[in-house]
Amino acid sequence: MKKGVHDIRFVTVLMIGLLLSTQPSVAQSPTVKTTVDKTNILIGQHIHYKVETSMPDNTFRLSWFSVPDTFGNFVPIIKDKIDSSYSNGNWNFSQQITITSFDSGRQVIPPMALTVSTLDGDSTFNIYTDSIPINVTYSPADSTLPFHDIKNIIEVKKTFQWWLWLLIGIVVILLIVLIIYLIKRSKKKKDTGIFESKLSPYEEAMQLLDELQKENLLEKNEFKEYHTRLSDIFKRYLSRKTNTYQMHLTTDELLVEINELDLSKEKVFDFANCLRMGNAVKFARYVPPDYENQKCFSETREIITNINNIKNKKPEDGI
Repeated sequence: MKKGVHDIRFVTVLMIGLLLSTQPSVAQSPTVKTTVDKTNILIGQHIHYKVETSMPDNTFRLSWFSVPDTFGNFVPIIKDKIDSSYSNGNWNFSQQITITSFDSGRQVIPPMALTVSTLDGDSTFNIYTDSIPINVTYSPADSTLPFHDIKNIIEVKKTFQWWLWLLIGIVVILLIVLIIYLIKRSKKKKDTGIFESKLSPYEEAMQLLDELQKENLLEKNEFKEYHTRLSDIFKRYLSRKTNTYQMHLTTDELLVEINELDLSKEKVFDFANCLRMGNAVKFARYVPPDYENQKCFSETREIITNINNIKNKKPEDGI
């Protein structure tokens, strides 16, 4: 009898252990939740659209979606900043966007894609927000108000005020000239600051990297400033090396430029992961572990060196 009781206890403990051992694996996948405060609105009425994500710490990198100018037939009015919090080993991110619609009928808020990649870069996948149907209607007419007959159209005598049109034309021409002047002046200032350095592009990039390392921004928890400076140093080097202003490029546009160079796919892939992690730090308030920050620094220095070596080779060297 005692032996049977011991067997039952052993099986019970074993089952509990198996359940506990499998529970963390279920909680490892990132999740996304989409909510709105109302699903029926009048034309022009505001909706609070909220996206919330949760992901385990030190497991994934998250790239937040860019808020488009339109959500299907919806228009964003207010774009709140991305909030983040940490609890029970998970990073939680959320953003609220106030939207509205000026098209009546059954409209649908389309799904938005958030890009998730593993820390080791082995895999990248997307998670999507829910598509949410919204009923958009006109304000109901007041049946208690009297209706009025349609009156005949009153013909208006047209008078051509030529001086008014002349004045408008002069103002428009002056505005166009002013805008062109300001754009050229702004672009000239940007180009002058980059292309007038006395150092070579490689020497300047190495000097800027050394200065960044001496500032100890990571010890001060200034992660956003650190990754912004890393990205700017690389863009500045590439601009000077190619003699083309590239400080305004996005991460995807920058990767297109890098892929045109004779670099190994593995090296480009590693540097692309660093750029995407920098975006997560700058825009999603992601706080990477120290070794990832150091790796991004090393990858930036190494890819600048590789590009410099390629650009400096002569045609007879095989390039």
